[in-house]
Formats: sequence, structure tokens, C-alpha cells
Amino acid sequence: MTAHASASRPAAPARLGEGGARSRAGWPLVLLLAAINLSAFVDRFLIAVVATPMKQALDLSDARIGLLQGTAFAILHALAMPGLGTLADRGYQRAVLLGSLALWSLATLLAGLAHSFAILVVGRLALGLGQAGVVPSALSLLAHRGDRRRTALSVAFLTAGGSLGRSVALLGGGAALAWLVARGGLGLPDGETLAPWRVLFVFAGLPNVVLALLVVAIVTPRPAPARRAGGPSALAWILRRRRTYLPHFAASAAAVLMGQTLIAWAPSFYIRSHGMSAAESGMSLGLLVLLAAPIGHFSAGLILDRRRGGRRSAAPWMLGAGLLLAVPATAVMGLAADRAVSLAAFATLVAILGCTSPAALGGIQFLTPVALRGGVSALFVAAITLTAVGTGPLLLGILSDAIFGAGGLGRAFLTLFAVMGLLGAAAAYGAARSVRPRHRRRAPA
Repeated sequence: MTAHASASRPAAPARLGEGGARSRAGWPLVLLLAAINLSAFVDRFLIAVVATPMKQALDLSDARIGLLQGTAFAILHALAMPGLGTLADRGYQRAVLLGSLALWSLATLLAGLAHSFAILVVGRLALGLGQAGVVPSALSLLAHRGDRRRTALSVAFLTAGGSLGRSVALLGGGAALAWLVARGGLGLPDGETLAPWRVLFVFAGLPNVVLALLVVAIVTPRPAPARRAGGPSALAWILRRRRTYLPHFAASAAAVLMGQTLIAWAPSFYIRSHGMSAAESGMSLGLLVLLAAPIGHFSAGLILDRRRGGRRSAAPWMLGAGLLLAVPATAVMGLAADRAVSLAAFATLVAILGCTSPAALGGIQFLTPVALRGGVSALFVAAITLTAVGTGPLLLGILSDAIFGAGGLGRAFLTLFAVMGLLGAAAAYGAARSVRPRHRRRAPA
């Protein structure tokens, strides 16, 4: 076929994910993946909005609330993620995403119908398992179908989707909770009334039906050819470069622990320390997250992409700076007597921690070849889920129960975040020192 004939042939309409690595055809895919991550975080963080009425209805301690928000979610989430990451790298991204959407939607419904702590734990375990395939599948698709010149910005869209999901959970969940409380709940055909906090869970999974229909249209990349003997697996690649990966992981874990714990417990903090209602705290904090988080995410993504060859070292430096700046912001938020001052510090803290998300997840992409990104990212996120998401909310609940009391959540925040911020910043410094800039060899004259 001649070049002229090939050029004159009309181009076929692009489906989601089609197009060259350097084209703009991948941006609809980026937006869909961000929307899926948004929905995942909405369903994950609705429990933060209803923690107080749930605590009262089921007579739960702060430690049990923390276990539900963190540990119960994290266990199966982390254990399943490496296997799902391997499936994603083999070309099954679409199937993994569809299975994830179905399972976590059912788990959200179960949480709304639970009448005991044990059933809530089962629901959170299933939610974690269902959402385990989202990040590895999304990152694998971005690696194969996205614009490689905009890797950090694509990751920033993905992480911003998560932050926006937290905001929607707080803002939308708070508004819906206020409306449902005014109505007295939801009447059922048998004459019973479903409590307002339960109604939120029951209907939260409905948008996932639309997302599942859009996922069906994704064009998955061709499965990679079988790796030749001796080729590195994801784990072997990480272990071979552990001097860079491990400190980057430690710094990222500290940042994620702070971000997850902040959103999990901030509504309860403002209810107890500043006299807000559950609905008021959800709406106020959700609006602040909606405004502040994207500033951090997109600023970090744009800065990292502009660094080009220096992105591998810029990512840990950005992580370390964010971790250090988060400590004074936490002090003002947790100790200020004036509500407006505390809320302003909360917004500042959200923006700072927003900068650390693309640096954490994007930094792994810069260190990892395309063929291994699904598996490496899955191991990375799984380990962080166990160490950060699984422990952060629980640790704050234990600090509240055992040391500071129900009215001392602000001091518990500062204690935990000061330790994590300083240790994480030290690890980020170690990661930055271990990364050497790449120098291209000049071709011989």
C-alpha cells in the first residue's frame, strides 16, 4: 500500500483509550478513570459523615470507628491488589474494573443494612476487596494509552478524583443527611423507617451502574508478550532498586496516613470541638476540600511534568516539603479556639497534602518501566494501604480513647501528624539522595 493511499483513508472514530501515546485521544479515558476513582472514594468516605449517628445507633467506641474506617477496609484491599495488578498488566484492565464496580457497590449496600458491628466489618472488608482493582487497572491503562509527556498530570487527575470523591462524600453526604434527617429517614413498604445514615449507603452505589456501562467501551491494550526467562517481575524490580523505592514508600505512607486520617476524623473533630452538627460539618468540610484539594493536586502535576528529566528527584523533594509544612497547619487546625481560623488551617492542610499525592504515586511511575507499572503500583499501593490506611484512623481513635479523651481530637491529630511528618520528611530526603539524574550519552561524531 502506498503512503498516499494510506494517508487518504479516513480515520476510524476513536474509542476510549485509543490513539497514540502522544496524542490527546487518551484524555477521555483519563477523565473516566478519575470519575471511577471519585466514586470509589465517595463510597469509602461516607462513613466519615455518618460516624457520629452510627456510633450512637450501634454503641461503638472511637477505636471501633477507626477500625471500620481504616483497618477493616485495608486488609483485603491490600492482599488482593498485587494479584489484580498482575491481571491488569496482562491486559484484563476492563474486566478488573467491572468486577470492582460490582463488588464494592454491593458492599456499600450491605453497610447500609447492617445492624451489628460484625456485619459492618464484613461490609468494609468487601468494600476494600472491591476497590482493590481500581488503581492498578487505571495506572496500567494510563501507562499504555495515556500521553507519556503528561504522566504526572494524568496521575494528578486520578488522585484529584479521589480527593473530589472525599469532597462529594462530605459535601453531598452532609447535604443529603440534613435533608433525610428533616424527613425523618426513608419510609419502607412494610411500615418501617430506614435511618438517614443508612439511606446514604443504600443509594450511594447507584451511579456505579453508569460508570460500568462506560467501562465496557474501554479499549484495553494488547496483552504483553510472555516475559523472556530472567525478565524481572514487579517484586524483583522493586527489590533490585530498594534503596530508592523503600524511602519513597516510607515518605508516601506518611503522607497517605495523614490524608486518610484527616478526612476520616475531621467531621467528628468539628462536631466535638466546634459544636457543628454531622450535616453541617460534612457540608463545610466538603466545600473546603472541593476548593483546596485540586489546587494541590494539579499544581504538583504541572510542576512535576515541567521538570521532565528531573521528575524522579523532584517527586521526593515535593513529598518532603509537603510533610514538613503539614505539621504547623495541623497545629493551627487542632488547637485554634476560633472555628474560622481552624477551618482555614484545615483547607491549607488539605492543599498541602494534595501536593503529596501526585508526588507519591507519580514518583513510582517515573521509576518504573511501562510493562511493570500495574504490578509495581499495585504492590506499592497495597503496602501503603496496610501500613497507612490500615493504621492511621485506628491510631487516632486509640489516642482519643486512651490519652486525650473524646474532646481532645485536635491534640491527637497534632501528636500523630507531627511524628509522621518528621519521619516521612526524613525518608523523602533519603529517597531524593538515592535518585541520580539520567544523563543521555552523546552519540559519537
